[in-house]
Amino acid sequence: MDALWSQGELFAGLSREGLQKLLATGRLRALQADEYLCLLGDDASDFYVLVKGQVDLCFPMRLGGAVKDVTVESVGPGQAVGWSALVKPHRFTLSARAIEPSEVIRFARRDLLELFKAEPEMGYAFFTKVSEIVSTRLHTFQALWVRELQRALEAETQRQAERSSPSH
Repeated sequence: MDALWSQGELFAGLSREGLQKLLATGRLRALQADEYLCLLGDDASDFYVLVKGQVDLCFPMRLGGAVKDVTVESVGPGQAVGWSALVKPHRFTLSARAIEPSEVIRFARRDLLELFKAEPEMGYAFFTKVSEIVSTRLHTFQALWVRELQRALEAETQRQAERSSPSH
């Protein structure tokens, strides 16, 4: 518990007693390498914190006739997965796949919300951290989107230049 308390991105600002109350609502779950924790679009009723191992957050994309997972971010011990369980419409926005044997603590949305209703200061601290995670992931997607848009525009500019050159 001490390692999780010091490493966990969601646990900064929680007292040791608060962390114990929070962890009491969680359930440990083991994942094998290549096992999916969740899939894009699935109902998100659970929120997870990685205890050990590594999980890739992936976006499935069609590449050359096959669907492949494109890793957006990798998370390790103490990091959160599945904030969609806490934000409507409660659908996962990425898939999460263990890339090695891993363990997570699973928190049911219902249990978390009951705890936070009873402990509003804890809920405030927790949701402040969740909003930081959402913001970071949004910035990551924005950077990826801008990079791809830039590549597409450069390719289009190159095609236009080739079409308008005197040799055509």
